[in-house]
Amino acid sequence: MPLLLEFPVDMEEFESEVSVVDVYDIASEIGKEFEKIIDNYGTDSVTSLMPKVINALEHLEVLATKNERENTTVHELKSRIAQLENDKIEKAEDRQRFEKLCTHLTIIGRRESLDKFLNQVKPPT
Repeated sequence: MPLLLEFPVDMEEFESEVSVVDVYDIASEIGKEFEKIIDNYGTDSVTSLMPKVINALEHLEVLATKNERENTTVHELKSRIAQLENDKIEKAEDRQRFEKLCTHLTIIGRRESLDKFLNQVKPPT
């Protein structure tokens, strides 16, 4: 089966991410196709094309490696953002609990002050 029929024809059908392993698989398939052409037409039929294809595959490998590194970085950053968002929520909840406690303690303090005042102004029985 020809190489072109094994891959999507429409650019929108291509996966957005190509891994290094994908590049090696593609290189292997291209190599097999080169072997078929050489068997049928001789080495002269691919002599000028082969270095260009190899160069393109090497560039694709570099880009795939860079893409994998960047995807790892993006994943790590997304995880860090999620952690920071959780921390922010926890701090907001802690702040609310603290403010409630402060309000509660203020009320208790006022009651104690009021009770003390009332005991001072209360006529003896």
